[in-house]
Amino acid sequence: MYTCDENIYTSNLLRFYFEGKKIGVLDIETTGLNPSWSKFILGGLYELGSKTMHQFFAENRAEEKTALAGFMERVLALDMVVTYNGRHFDLPFLQKRMEAFAMNGRLPYNLDLYLVLNGHSPIKKLVPNLKQKTVENYMGLWETRTDEISGAESVTLYDTYEKTGDKALGEKILLHNSDDVLQLVRLLRVTSKSDFHKAMFHLGFPAGPLIVEKIKTSGNTLMVSGKQHDICIDYRGFSFRDWPVEMRFDSKGADFFLKFPLIRNAGLCVIDLDAAGICRSSFEVYPSYGDGFLTLEKQNDKNFMETNHFIKVFIKRFLQTIL
Repeated sequence: MYTCDENIYTSNLLRFYFEGKKIGVLDIETTGLNPSWSKFILGGLYELGSKTMHQFFAENRAEEKTALAGFMERVLALDMVVTYNGRHFDLPFLQKRMEAFAMNGRLPYNLDLYLVLNGHSPIKKLVPNLKQKTVENYMGLWETRTDEISGAESVTLYDTYEKTGDKALGEKILLHNSDDVLQLVRLLRVTSKSDFHKAMFHLGFPAGPLIVEKIKTSGNTLMVSGKQHDICIDYRGFSFRDWPVEMRFDSKGADFFLKFPLIRNAGLCVIDLDAAGICRSSFEVYPSYGDGFLTLEKQNDKNFMETNHFIKVFIKRFLQTIL
């Protein structure tokens, strides 16, 4: 562990979704892509709150379990992690290796910057590819990287390091990993180059002790589902303050489901804040608000920010009532 005094980017957008959360930025090194037989060899984690870098390195494959356990102890203590393509690789890999060693724990919410850019940013049209180093160069971060190897080269170096114990090779692998993590910390500013509310609508976001994973409108209903993270409750109900909303919380599956009634009329899709028992004040700033009603869609154009905000506020209000 060592301190890295990074100038951590923040914004109203990031605060809107993540204020008060314990956040880490992570990247892992492995011996291959398939967690069924490939090994975890190195995990780098930068904790934003303490500005500390933690690296857990398996000196050889036999030390995988020890390194993984130390790394996951710190990861699982967080509310969320920032990754680059972590939803497709890093976190599924970690989950699989945890299962291989019978380790338990609920992974935190993952803000995957690759997915934010891939589906919700014009940057995709301006660069040849969305590899992390390509995006770093686009954002002017080429001078802040000190390592010169790729992830594939890191695996080759590890094979040699495991046989020889050459300290210089070990330091090179550690440098590659720490540079990937610190560059990712600096890439947080790329969120300003995206339609971030739309990204959160499609990719999900933390809402108190829950993680919203899927939001869908269909007919006269808004459906929200996800995982329980810091709570574990069983609950089933069909009204909230006499408002007909369906709510299901399952502790065994650690998931939840909410189904809200919507009002559709003249091309508008609105939700009744008063009926939902939601205070009007935090929504009055929106042009889509009027007389206790919040417009979530207009002529099939979705108001992502308003929808996400309503979900966050309702979940907070509901959990205050039942917990």
